[in-house]
Amino acid sequence: MAKTTKATVQSEAVAVQKKSLFERVAGYLDAHDWRYSSDVERHYYSMSCRIKEATVRVIIDVFEAEEWRRIMTFSVYPIFVPETRRPAVLEALNRINHTLVYGNFEMDMADGEIRFRTTVESEIDIPESMIERVLNGNLSMSDKQFAALMAVTFGSVEPQGVKDLESRPEDATLQ
Repeated sequence: MAKTTKATVQSEAVAVQKKSLFERVAGYLDAHDWRYSSDVERHYYSMSCRIKEATVRVIIDVFEAEEWRRIMTFSVYPIFVPETRRPAVLEALNRINHTLVYGNFEMDMADGEIRFRTTVESEIDIPESMIERVLNGNLSMSDKQFAALMAVTFGSVEPQGVKDLESRPEDATLQ
């Protein structure tokens, strides 16, 4: 029978702490019952998430080097802005971004895809609380702005009114 020493226990603890950031993100997702796919070579996770009024595609991009680490989370809206509405939506996104403290909205001008991005980076390990914050903060803001951005995209709302729609009552409809 092998004898367990304090040194053995300490070395096992260090081995547990040496999990890569990519593995720790997977551990967080598993512990919270997220269903996802992963690309180990390109260091990202992909999953669908239901927000209040839509299902968004979520991408979690993980980068880890000896000197710093980064998690970038994207929520991609399930629509493409028609070309004729892109200038108005771009203005609405700019108005929203101007007030944000954390994260930003982006639109691909080539195809009209809208996404929200949040990032956390550090020179030291990123704790689970920050993994949770970067993911939940992303989903929260994506949910908060979805209806207003859809009203600008497909409705008759002008970009100047996007911030007013953000604070609509829970039971209000856009039509």
